[in-house]
Amino acid sequence: MKLRRPGMRNIKTGIGVLICVLIGYLNILDKTFYAAIACVVCMQATVKGSLTVGLNRLKGTLIGGVIGFLFALIRPGDPLLSCIGIIITIYTCNTLNINKSITIACVVYCAIHLGIGTADPVYYSIHRIIDTSIGVIVGVGVNYLIYRPNYLHEIYNEIKVIENTSIKILKSEIERGIPIDIAYLKGEITKLEALYKNFLDELQYSNDEIDNKEINRTIKICKQIYMHLQVLEHMKDKCYLNKENYVKSKDLYNELANDIEIKDDISPVYNYHISMIIENINELQDIEKSL
Repeated sequence: MKLRRPGMRNIKTGIGVLICVLIGYLNILDKTFYAAIACVVCMQATVKGSLTVGLNRLKGTLIGGVIGFLFALIRPGDPLLSCIGIIITIYTCNTLNINKSITIACVVYCAIHLGIGTADPVYYSIHRIIDTSIGVIVGVGVNYLIYRPNYLHEIYNEIKVIENTSIKILKSEIERGIPIDIAYLKGEITKLEALYKNFLDELQYSNDEIDNKEINRTIKICKQIYMHLQVLEHMKDKCYLNKENYVKSKDLYNELANDIEIKDDISPVYNYHISMIIENINELQDIEKSL
């Protein structure tokens, strides 16, 4: 088994929990456990993701805390009230259109209504909210301040991978005259789209002024290459390269196999897609030079 290095999200989660525990040692927290769990949940791939999850957790904690407090005043741990309280908690989240907060709201409600014991309901409810809030703040803060991923750099690297992979696949297609598996290329394009989504999320919290239109255009070109290769992959008959595409291919590659069969007016559909792929690859190379 090959061991991999821990990712930065992994390390930042550990740092966040460390900070929560240290805050607990200062007696600022009532229960360090709730702050640490909130911090772990909030540590997402992007700052926007952390904020979104953190806010959902805070909303759920507040709703569950208030309802749990009210029901704890009546009779803590009562089976029937436990059922009614959960129903009201879920209904409240649905009414306020915060469905993603339902789970944590129910957890907090149960923690207060069932776990309060002999504690004061006001004290218990307020401190569950405070503990969770501090955990969320720590999680978002660590994610924002410590080693934010350079998604732009990763995007450029991924575009280069897709370009090189496309060139390799096209050469095999031209020399062998039969399509090859392009599943790997599809996976790389999916990875590129995920990086771009994270990049756009992070861009909201960055001072960098970056025109992402060119990146968006590049992704479209990569998808066009895949689309044309996908068509070639489904061609069953033997196809032949025409002279025009052979010349274009010679410009793209330093060397090609000597036994490539060149026949004009034999495989027009095949040659159309080959021509478009070459054109798209040339576009990628031009964009790469300008980046």
